[in-house]
Amino acid sequence: MNPFVAYSIPIQGLKTGIHRFKFVLDSTFFSNFEESPIITACSLQYAVQLDKRPDMLLFDFEMEGYVNAECDRCTADIELPLDAQRQLIVKYGDDEGETEDEVVFIHQDASVFNLAPYLYEFAVLSLPITNTYDCQSDEHPPCNFEVLDFLRNDTTPNAATIWDALQGKIE
Repeated sequence: MNPFVAYSIPIQGLKTGIHRFKFVLDSTFFSNFEESPIITACSLQYAVQLDKRPDMLLFDFEMEGYVNAECDRCTADIELPLDAQRQLIVKYGDDEGETEDEVVFIHQDASVFNLAPYLYEFAVLSLPITNTYDCQSDEHPPCNFEVLDFLRNDTTPNAATIWDALQGKIE
């Protein structure tokens, strides 16, 4: 059975106008993508608004939630908050599956549109470059204080001493 059936929108039977859908993604959803070692544990909520028009579909995605990650600052396991908004334009045409300038084309007779690849893509694209957040405002921050204390101490050797040794000034 296709694990992404729950993320298919029956566009053929929908009337023209605004329609709203909600999706909750967790680690089970991401485990169905072979290339997804990036997100292993998470809780993401999507609010999707579909504006169905006679010639196109306009999807507005609002995502919020968290992914489990390792903090780049202190190596503690954290729930990294995510919050993003995206838009997807789907037009009817003969080139089904083609994309052009952020526009996806589907056949005029398509009965469903599966959002799963776009939910996945938008989640991955919303991941920050560094896995850190303002944890100081948390009542009980998840920080690894041993690592933070180690980083605060100046444990690097004196740079001048190294250069002196390389230049033969220190025996």
